[in-house]
Amino acid sequence: MLTKYFYVRSSLAATIALMALVAICSPARAQHGQMTPVLNSYFKMVFAGDVSGASALFAAEPDDSGSKMFAERFERRFVERSDSLDLSSVESAVVREIAELFQSYWRDALMQTASLDEVEEQFKSRLDDILVSRGYESALDDEDKLAENVEALIGEEGHFAQSGRTPPLLDLMIWTKNETATESVELTDGTYEVDVNYLDDFVSYGWSNFAAFGMTSTGGWAEEDGLYCLCRHYDLDSERFKLSFLKHEARHFADYELYPELQPSDLEYRGKLTELVFSDEGTYRLLEHFHNSANRVGNAPHPLANWYVIEGLSRQLLDGEPPTDASGWESIPKEQIRQAARRLLEEHDGMLADLGPGSAKGVINL
Repeated sequence: MLTKYFYVRSSLAATIALMALVAICSPARAQHGQMTPVLNSYFKMVFAGDVSGASALFAAEPDDSGSKMFAERFERRFVERSDSLDLSSVESAVVREIAELFQSYWRDALMQTASLDEVEEQFKSRLDDILVSRGYESALDDEDKLAENVEALIGEEGHFAQSGRTPPLLDLMIWTKNETATESVELTDGTYEVDVNYLDDFVSYGWSNFAAFGMTSTGGWAEEDGLYCLCRHYDLDSERFKLSFLKHEARHFADYELYPELQPSDLEYRGKLTELVFSDEGTYRLLEHFHNSANRVGNAPHPLANWYVIEGLSRQLLDGEPPTDASGWESIPKEQIRQAARRLLEEHDGMLADLGPGSAKGVINL
């Protein structure tokens, strides 16, 4: 097996000033509880960046356990705006101010109080003012630099941070514990040596976790210097960790070098197919998640990539007709699913090769 080595930074401080690089987060997943129709619909709203219809959803299905779990808390968090992140452990006044500003922006953006451009113009202006008041040069017209400044300031205050855009919204994660180890990860095109940063003690898990009241969360992300894992969301000995974090994010890590211009939806498509290729007991679980979360929307890479995974597998295995229910995939032997996922990944490689690996932006679109 070919082994590929990337020279990566192992310093814990290297989490600062990386937002000029694309950060693609691994799929948000339900952390506990049984999925219900209302929960599935609500999570689709969350991932699409628009929960403005959630109150009507909960009111229409009051007996669904998802409505019982979320309806009152949704009212407090997004309508009354009284239910917020617990910032009591944060001693820094400016870190609390930034975290509170992000929460206000997430509420406005997710509730569609105005167009996203209008909401973000006001948010970025206020955020830039805070940073300028702390000695940073204005970065109002440079989103990546603005995120770098946020990370740097929070770092000066004794925390680690990740900012930048997790489509469709601008994101903020804050944590205090970061340990690094080097892992060997086998992918379809070789074995990669990659630094994995294991993160813990979080103040903020980001906008999707905020919107789903902790029931879903980003599991981690990949950057050009390594992988970043949110430890609490995984059993590190489980297949789910090995697939949905290590394999998925290592695929991104490798693709940043192979296809430096590749867009998020194509990156996610490749990560999800890689999970399926190497799956064993979790094959049907993965397909159920991809099937239920598929949505052909342009501003949310994960749902769009899920749609293309389901479309591609249906083309390969079911004459182009996907099952009406996610359980329908269980009639297909797992090995056939794994082989089909590998063929789709190889097909995608071929299309990117035709476009030119160094400049290909991708082939997934609406």
